[in-house]
Amino acid sequence: MMNSNWFPKHMRTSEALLRKNLKAADVIFEILDARIPFCSRDERIDLITREKPRIVVLNKCDLSDDESDRKWVAHYEKMGAKSVAVSAIRGTGVKKLIKLAHGALHAKISKLHGISDRKKAVVAMVVGIPNVGKSTLINAIAGKKKTKIANKPGVTKVKQRVTTHRQLELLDTPGILWPRESEEIFESLALIGAVKDELLDLETLSISLLAKLMNLAPANLGKQYQIDIHGQPSLALLERIAMKRGCIRKNKNIDYMRVSRIVLGDFRKGKFGKITLEMPEDNC
Repeated sequence: MMNSNWFPKHMRTSEALLRKNLKAADVIFEILDARIPFCSRDERIDLITREKPRIVVLNKCDLSDDESDRKWVAHYEKMGAKSVAVSAIRGTGVKKLIKLAHGALHAKISKLHGISDRKKAVVAMVVGIPNVGKSTLINAIAGKKKTKIANKPGVTKVKQRVTTHRQLELLDTPGILWPRESEEIFESLALIGAVKDELLDLETLSISLLAKLMNLAPANLGKQYQIDIHGQPSLALLERIAMKRGCIRKNKNIDYMRVSRIVLGDFRKGKFGKITLEMPEDNC
C-alpha cells in the first residue's frame, strides 16, 4: 500500500520555516489526531521545538472514544506535558486550551523573573502533521475564519500569524510529516487522510479498515450499511457494501475504487461512531 513517492517536497521548507520562527513563540500547541495520537506525532518536532513549553492537543475528539481521550491526556501529563482533548470543529475544549496556554506563559515568566505579567499576549506556535486540524483550531480560537481550510493534507504552505481577542496570538505553520518506515503507522496516517488518497491503494486500505471496524464497532458498521457482517471476510464485506450502495460498473463488475472511497469517507466523517484506533499501552 505504501507509495515511495508520497513525501511532499515542501516538507523541508516547512521545517526550515518552523525553525526560523520558533523564537517568536512562548508556547507550542502540538496538534495530534485523537484517533491516532501516537501515529500522528512527528518526533522531529521534539528536536525542533526543544525546551519550549508545550501543550499536546488531541484534536477531533468528536470522532474519538471519550474514555480513550482521557487515557491519552493522562498519558501525556504523566510524561510531563499539559494535554487537552479538543474538537476544533465544535469548539469543545477550546477555552481550556487557552487557559493552559496563559498558564504556561505565566509559569515561565514567574520561573525566570519571579513575576507574572498578565497583560502580555501569549504567542502560540501551532505545529503538527498535515490534516490534523491546525487551521480549523486557529479559526475556532479566533472566533472567525482566519486561515484557509480544506479536508486534505498540504493546504497551509506558509506561516500565518493570527491575532485573536483572547490575549493570544497564533502562528500557523505548514504541516511536517517526514517519511515513516512502519507500514502500520503509514496505514494509520492514510486512514485519517494525512496522506493524499491519490498516492494510496484505496482498496487495500478500505479492506484493512473494515477488519478494524469489525473488531471495534461491529454493530455500527452493520447499521451504517444495513448488512449482516458476521462471519464475513473483509473483501466479501466490501463487495456487499458495493452492492448496497450501487457501486457497480456497466459490465456488472464491482467498482472497488468507488466503494473504497465511500467506506474511507464514512470513517473520516465519524459515521461508525466515536472510534480510537490506538491506546497508550499499545506503544509502551
